Amino acid sequence: MEIYIIRHTTPAIESGICYGGGSDVDVAPSFETEVARLKPLLPTQAVDVYTSPLQRCEKLAVALFGDHYTKDDRLKEMHFGNWEMLPWDQISRNALNRWAENVVFEHIPGGESYEELYTRSIALLDELIIKNRDVVLITHGGVIRSILAHVTDTPLVDAFDLAIDVGRISHLQVNEEGIKVIFSNL
Repeated sequence: MEIYIIRHTTPAIESGICYGGGSDVDVAPSFETEVARLKPLLPTQAVDVYTSPLQRCEKLAVALFGDHYTKDDRLKEMHFGNWEMLPWDQISRNALNRWAENVVFEHIPGGESYEELYTRSIALLDELIIKNRDVVLITHGGVIRSILAHVTDTPLVDAFDLAIDVGRISHLQVNEEGIKVIFSNL
């Protein structure tokens, strides 16, 4: 079984803004160029396609696979609650420090914890593995970090060290021996 995980293309948002699962940010003007770069890297055989319902992912699903995809809320980015769409430098330093000190389990006010994101991401991954069909997931950096941390036995607290660039693909292979990363961030 082959699993291709694509992070959405560049979002149409200024840098320095906190956005996640609670913000339906659109794609940047570079979208068509990024799609053209991705197309030749994808499998040519039939695959099941799952996408986050946020437009920055769903638009990519449409551009790459037409209307042949399934939306799944478990592929949404971590919900940053009250911090959504705020400049990072306008979020309370105390709140940011509290989150940074316990980044896996600390709930963002009005949002979720990284552990919750991980749990829903891995639940979906486990369901897909049982189906044993090649699949493409179109999602966000936090979900991809969660899946890669799970597959590589990386502690969640260290998963933030994994570079997951926009418009990039990670490729996993599942067989009787387990799951292995073929490449990440191509």
